[in-house]
Amino acid sequence: MNFQQALAYLHDLCSFGINLGMARIVKLLNILGDPHLKIKTVHVAGTNGKGSTTAIIAAILQASGLKVGVYTSPHLHSYTERIRINGADIPQSDFAREMEKIKEIVPQVLEATGENPTEFEILTALAMNYFSSQEVDIAVIEVGMGGRLDSTNVVVPEVSVLTNISSDHVNYLGPTILDIAREKAGIIKEGIPVVSSIQEQGVEDVIVGKAKDLGAQVYLVKECGFKQISYSPLKQKFNMVTPNNKYEALELSLLGDHQMENAVTAVLAIEVLQSLGWAINPLHVYKGLQTTKWPGRLEYLKLKVPVLFDGAHNPAGARALSQAIPKYFKYDRLVFVLGVLADKDKRDIMNYLGPLGDIFIVTKPPNNRAGEWDDLILLLNEFNKKILVEEDNQRAIDLAFKIAKEKDLICITGSLYLLGESRQYVLNNYPLT
Repeated sequence: MNFQQALAYLHDLCSFGINLGMARIVKLLNILGDPHLKIKTVHVAGTNGKGSTTAIIAAILQASGLKVGVYTSPHLHSYTERIRINGADIPQSDFAREMEKIKEIVPQVLEATGENPTEFEILTALAMNYFSSQEVDIAVIEVGMGGRLDSTNVVVPEVSVLTNISSDHVNYLGPTILDIAREKAGIIKEGIPVVSSIQEQGVEDVIVGKAKDLGAQVYLVKECGFKQISYSPLKQKFNMVTPNNKYEALELSLLGDHQMENAVTAVLAIEVLQSLGWAINPLHVYKGLQTTKWPGRLEYLKLKVPVLFDGAHNPAGARALSQAIPKYFKYDRLVFVLGVLADKDKRDIMNYLGPLGDIFIVTKPPNNRAGEWDDLILLLNEFNKKILVEEDNQRAIDLAFKIAKEKDLICITGSLYLLGESRQYVLNNYPLT
């Protein structure tokens, strides 16, 4: 099996869609020899910030000299991005070899459970088996959706981490934020410490209550302090105080005030690892924050017309983006290239972005969940802004560059799927200055 054949096999599994549950992944991993139990892990769930927090934790661990696996989703450009060791994507040859092993045992999973594993379950099993075979010191594992029934919830981590929880995936996780919180708090395990970002009071109550029931100590970011001291379109500096340490002039390449909170969450998780005997010191924290990279999250490219890529795809993400743009960037006009999936809360997203933009180019996200993608037009009409429509993503980007001037800012956002294809197209066709 080569890489293209591995992808073709994986895409065939897409027909099984989202199918939450643990039986298939447990059986799949059991046949593989339970590789997830042979590696140390950090488990990260949440609605917004879990990818950034995962990246920061991994960067600090790597700065300490450890061999660090990272499993995230979705990807921007290639499936290999989802499975990394010390910042390097899994080689295509290794991806194909691991996929061939899994393909051979899928019939056994079907026979045992009555169902084929989903794409995400296959990738999760592949990641665990790869990390185990490569003998990583520790792996940072990001939840795909929810937590309780997510296939990553097979791990027994050193520490569980919950980033900000808000409304998303309501069709799967429940209609209210407390329903969603209960699902995400499902990663909390007996006796294993938990770190939580700043949450709404009801959400915090769910987390603290679940942890208490399971005898898991909780560390709350709200008990820490952080203050920004400078920022630019390329980085920010801030001070941080935790119950154990004081950090001054930390430098972070990730932009947005919300990234400071993600950084505190990550550092608090690192301090828990320190308390468990992991040899990590403050210098590793400084270096890790400085070297963290997480493409597509308030990512600024200085082109002839500057471009901002951001993965905001729910109201909380849109709120963070709407707060960051006027603070971190200067521009004459803001031109949005915008595409949002059908199952997202489009009205709330537009309530944050609609007042901000001057020109909106509505396009179709490259995903089968795009649905009635152009109904954004009706929502945007309420803001009396100039609205253009171009279904093809690449032509939408070309249109943005055609109408934008040098002192304007183009922002491409609304869906990580749109972001991935658009980012690649821009990098290939519009040179950096």
